[in-house]
Amino acid sequence: MKHIVFAHRKLSFGGGERVLLEQVAALADLPVQVSVIFRKEPGKRDIEPELRARNPKVVEVLHLPGPLGAFRWLRRIRPDLLVLCNHKGVQRALPWLARTGLRLPTVVTLHEHYERHLRKYRGIRGFVDRWLCTYDFTAAVREHLGPAPCSIIHPLYPRAEAQPVDPEARRAARRALRVPENAAVVGYAGQMDARKATTDVIRFASHLRGLLGHPLHLLLAGREDGSYAQEIQDALEDENLTGHCTRTGPLGDLSPAFAALDLYVMTSRNEGFFPLALIEALERGVPVLAPTVGGIGTVLKDGEGGFLIPKPDDRKPIDGALLRRTAARIAPLLADSAIWEAQRTRAHAFGTTLTRDYDAASRFREAVAAWL
Repeated sequence: MKHIVFAHRKLSFGGGERVLLEQVAALADLPVQVSVIFRKEPGKRDIEPELRARNPKVVEVLHLPGPLGAFRWLRRIRPDLLVLCNHKGVQRALPWLARTGLRLPTVVTLHEHYERHLRKYRGIRGFVDRWLCTYDFTAAVREHLGPAPCSIIHPLYPRAEAQPVDPEARRAARRALRVPENAAVVGYAGQMDARKATTDVIRFASHLRGLLGHPLHLLLAGREDGSYAQEIQDALEDENLTGHCTRTGPLGDLSPAFAALDLYVMTSRNEGFFPLALIEALERGVPVLAPTVGGIGTVLKDGEGGFLIPKPDDRKPIDGALLRRTAARIAPLLADSAIWEAQRTRAHAFGTTLTRDYDAASRFREAVAAWL
């Protein structure tokens, strides 16, 4: 039986980890054994139960952070294929293995087109047989990493059919979260940290509040990174939004938070293809506002249930003047109930269509078929 090894950064919840899950699950019906090794956060194995449940042929899930341990383990296992994503220990081990005569068939999953992301793999580009890109940035791969073939596999996976949130469900969600029922509710649901730049959500909400003709409430739902929580608090105080904001902290289920929103706001400094949170908002009929980072601008159509912030880079926060202009654009639309209801309808239609009939699992199997 063939043995496939997935080498990943971590196993806590995240967009990249969702891709890992679906790649492993895509092999469940094939006669291959699977091992998963990871390098960070050994105490956080959030997705391990689902990995094992969705592919019973997972034989090992191992925390293996360093290059020496990875070298010894891979030399002993000698897998038929290595599927790599940001495991620095394995990346450093590959040239050592080659010097001993062991050349492992290797494919690498790439989530972002930014040069700083791609250059992580320059040291191993001569050992990579195929690049798996989550959206089409083939030209950037060619420029920075060389001529190995690319497969474009969007991380869009089948989802249960979602119904748009009706007014009563919206009010019920707001009551459950202790959010004002009659205010315009904007905000964010998910992990909050410096990369997600949640303080920019707060600044946008402040600009929007000054332009609307009726009350606005900010909802921030989810886990706040410990080193970032004070920045969130400082921004709320600076913008005089402390009394107009609900911070839920970690939630076992973010569905009520999405249901409570009139507008989902994402201000990330960088992203991969298309964050799952955007899909979760859209399919519930919640319009989204997001920057043109990663693959978002290649998919989201401005004014069709979603709105784009033209962010030109992946390192700096969104410019304050751009946040103000965006708020000025959104305010009259949000204030008009008929216009916003039409945006809700478009958001639901787009969100549910996006994942329909896209078979990412089949595309992954095709990309690695030569080694199965």
